[in-house]
Amino acid sequence: MTAAGTPPAIREALAALSALPPAAQLAAALRRLRGARRGPLARFAPGSELDAGPGGEGRIDGRLLEAVSARALAEAPGTVFTAGPEARILAAFALAEAAARRGGPAAPRSLAMLLGAERPEAALRRALEGLRVVDPACGGGALLVAAESLARRAGARLLLRGIDVAPLAARACRTRLALLGARARVLAGDALRDRWPEADLVLANPPFLRHEAIPGVRKARAVRESGLPAQADLSAHFAALSIRRAPVAALVWPRALFTSRSAAPLLAEARARGGFALLLRSGAAGSFAASVDTFLAVWVEGGPDRPAAEARVPLGDLAAEELLALSRGRSGPRLRLVRRQRAQTRGAVRVDDVCAVRFGVKSGCNAFFHLSPLGGGRFRSGLAGAVDLAPSDVAPLLATLKEARAPELAEPARVIFRPTRDTATARAYAALGEELGLHRRPTCASRSPWWRLAPGRGPAPVLYPAKVGARAFAFLNRAGLIGDKKWHALFPEGIEPWLLALVLSSTPVRLAIDQAARQLTGAQAIADVDCRVLAAAPFPAPAGLRPLERQLERCRSALAEDPVTTDLAAMLDRPAQRELDGLVGRALGLSAAAVERARRGMLERVRSRLEHAARVRAAVASGRSEALAWPRAGWQGDPEE
Repeated sequence: MTAAGTPPAIREALAALSALPPAAQLAAALRRLRGARRGPLARFAPGSELDAGPGGEGRIDGRLLEAVSARALAEAPGTVFTAGPEARILAAFALAEAAARRGGPAAPRSLAMLLGAERPEAALRRALEGLRVVDPACGGGALLVAAESLARRAGARLLLRGIDVAPLAARACRTRLALLGARARVLAGDALRDRWPEADLVLANPPFLRHEAIPGVRKARAVRESGLPAQADLSAHFAALSIRRAPVAALVWPRALFTSRSAAPLLAEARARGGFALLLRSGAAGSFAASVDTFLAVWVEGGPDRPAAEARVPLGDLAAEELLALSRGRSGPRLRLVRRQRAQTRGAVRVDDVCAVRFGVKSGCNAFFHLSPLGGGRFRSGLAGAVDLAPSDVAPLLATLKEARAPELAEPARVIFRPTRDTATARAYAALGEELGLHRRPTCASRSPWWRLAPGRGPAPVLYPAKVGARAFAFLNRAGLIGDKKWHALFPEGIEPWLLALVLSSTPVRLAIDQAARQLTGAQAIADVDCRVLAAAPFPAPAGLRPLERQLERCRSALAEDPVTTDLAAMLDRPAQRELDGLVGRALGLSAAAVERARRGMLERVRSRLEHAARVRAAVASGRSEALAWPRAGWQGDPEE
């Protein structure tokens, strides 16, 4: 819950509690909400989250309990609390689908009743009464409260169960639901370890944590429980378990799960056993501040896949009428259905039809393997300081896109320890690494020997960035640089390397890659390009490029060493870039108008990402300023319940 989305009364109450440690804040908030007249919140009038009448926003209610835990857990890895409007939308669509499965009205009619557009019928009440709803990552209870509030509108009461790994959040959720008189049980525990209660509906905003950040023991447990690869994000493991635990699963679902190779088994299982009744995202703002591309997703066992939808406004701004139209398969000015694109553009093959796509070199410990030249055969290691190495012990390294100034111009600053001969200096440096314990690190121990990187692979002729932003282009690797893991290594097959690199730098191809890329890093305005995404991107058939080679060579000469800046509009306006886009578009079978749309679309996509990133940074900064207002000592203790 960000400061921007917090009602004024809740925000003022948070400030009044800031001198207390989190557990004491929770206890003080609960006492006031139960009617106590003394304490730091004495001047605030208590209310109920079920009271939607005038003046409700001027009171404090159970949302304060979630705000306290959200502030306390702001720095916890993977923790994101769901905003109220998004929670209500996801819960409404989920309850509508769950009710329809239990003999209630059809999902669109149930949704209309839940959102207040129609008078609730007895059939809906019967279908929802006693519905078992489980949130395995309940946080402060936003989703469970939203579900209970909507069910009450229909005259029903749910059976709510919550689990959260953070005891403070579990307490906040438990007491918040108790204030509503809900039939609920909330436990502090790990949903990857503990048994889930029986459920008719799983309703959750899973923790968002990249696989590199998941502690080893928890990652092993997640892999064992979900069956997904170790490279899967934590949200993917939760999603896999969710669709197996209930016939309806409603989740905040990262778009990355539709594109990453590690989540492919999850997607295959989801579509083999059912379909997505709802996939809703905002093009103006993510489902929460930390993400650019997340969906509100409702999966139904045995159900069909319905078209995804994109809003032109934040999801919380959508009116009930717009959501009801969506449930009936209709678009509107602010909410449109997104039809699936054709798998290939006319005249196109896939990138992996013309080259092998491999990950860049992953060292497992850059502080040891990446070295800065000092001159005279000496290098500086981040771990070992200055060391002596022979020329055959190291290779030139292209570590980041920033070091590539243009498609054929680079200024590498480091080398990588990658000995090609058995030398005394290489043996000494490897022995130093073992003294530091690097051979026992999981990221190195799987190699034999542990210091050998990508054996048998030479420098890739073409490199493509694994992270893209306003700057994104393929690099023609004439100098034989080793590409770090921030690059993908491309080995052409039946096409000249310069032609592969040039075409990948055209706007129509770049846009296709960007649209499929993983966009979980909203605060940085970048997107991650998975190997699978790059390999599947459309590429002109080589036969269609041959008649254009002379013109393409002219474009290459103009762009090869022309520095690429973050001013995308200026970069697209270069005559050679405009000509390149037109030529590649023609080879793909696109009209001139379609190429111009692609150029405008790329510009708008980057602009929107930058604007969203600025909003995220502002929201995070605001949240952190609140989080730092109280001391970090003395967090122990339970609130009075």
